[in-house]
Amino acid sequence: MEFLAELASFCSKNQEPYVCAGDFNIIRYAFEKNKSGVLHRHSHVFNSIISAQELIDIKLSGGKFTWSNNQDDPTLEKLDRFLISKDWEDMYPRTIIFELPRDVSDHNPLILTTGDNKHMNNLSFRFELSWLKHPDFLPKVHEIWDQPCFVESALGMVQSKLKMFKQYFKGWGFNARGQQRKRKNDIQEELLSLELVEEGGFLSTDQLQQVMLLKSEMLSILEQEELYWYKRSHEKWLHEGDINTKYFQRIANARKRKNTILSLKDGSTIIEGVDSLIKHATKYYKGFLA
Repeated sequence: MEFLAELASFCSKNQEPYVCAGDFNIIRYAFEKNKSGVLHRHSHVFNSIISAQELIDIKLSGGKFTWSNNQDDPTLEKLDRFLISKDWEDMYPRTIIFELPRDVSDHNPLILTTGDNKHMNNLSFRFELSWLKHPDFLPKVHEIWDQPCFVESALGMVQSKLKMFKQYFKGWGFNARGQQRKRKNDIQEELLSLELVEEGGFLSTDQLQQVMLLKSEMLSILEQEELYWYKRSHEKWLHEGDINTKYFQRIANARKRKNTILSLKDGSTIIEGVDSLIKHATKYYKGFLA
């Protein structure tokens, strides 16, 4: 009840467009549960707050429930939701909530999209720790390293082999990430289809086994994603096994901003712009190493 009082206070005082989202642990109506029973004792208070504050409870796309007790005869409920103000809807009229499958939790992840376009990142080479867990990686390394190389010195041979390694794995890594994302989406779609079957009745023994296999494969993919972002974060005090992908993403983005060179000072001259910075750095190091 204290939480609902805080929600009412926040909504009544807030004059800006806002979103309230999360696990409210309350169903609003009987149809938000797959089994018959009484409503939560505070459901009417929750509904009164939503009505009084003119909040919009956005309908889910992809399913009806957001939580399961993961039993053979599961109890399914809609406990998670996004509540938006009218001003928010005016700003983002195409707001949609997508429901993802329960791959590692008893709650379905929910994604809010406002219809903004996504931008692709540039392709560049980085050695990824996650490659070490890929079954094709080490055999391919041996295959590339064993290829004949006709150079005059041992150092030249190593440099040539490393160049071949980089050329091959630049595209290989990009494709592997793409295949991983596709497989992750396929697993989510299959889990979601099984959840829809579960919402309408029971899952068979084979279907329950398939759910366990899919969740196991998803955990492996998430582990590789964690290593991918761990490499970019350069945070050595966190160990492998900590599922903190979003944390690593924030650290990596902050590190990228910190390391970005916007300008250089050469005496009294300020050098700006990517082309001018590259030209100046090249000239400096040529003179320094000459």
